[in-house]
Amino acid sequence: MGTNKLWEFPVPSTCIAEGGVKLIYPGGDALLLFDYYDEEKNDAVFNSGIVFDAVQAHRHTTEKFIKSLLGAYDTLVEITDSEWVKELREINKEIADYWNIKHYAIFLDSNGLFEFIARDYKILETKEGGINGLFEVK
Repeated sequence: MGTNKLWEFPVPSTCIAEGGVKLIYPGGDALLLFDYYDEEKNDAVFNSGIVFDAVQAHRHTTEKFIKSLLGAYDTLVEITDSEWVKELREINKEIADYWNIKHYAIFLDSNGLFEFIARDYKILETKEGGINGLFEVK
């Protein structure tokens, strides 16, 4: 199992705002959204995220139960020769090939390891301000 580094978190993930990571998965695509403070910009809050395209599986592991970070600390990686992908291919090779599934992972400090089996990913544009107001129920 190897890794390809794809993207680095814009600041140390210790700067993620409290409650600042949200995983939204309504089926199809998954969104991993986050707020963070940028110490180099007077602690201004910014938000961004990663969209995982055509998600076939995902999992989240808290820091307390992680065996390996897979080289994913503050970094989005693609895990090559993934055992998880091999397992899913054995279950349904036709679908795995159709979606050209890949294994992605990112570890964010105090938030855990997020893993996705998906076709592709894209990084959302960084914007000033937080995402928390988007999820308030009134």
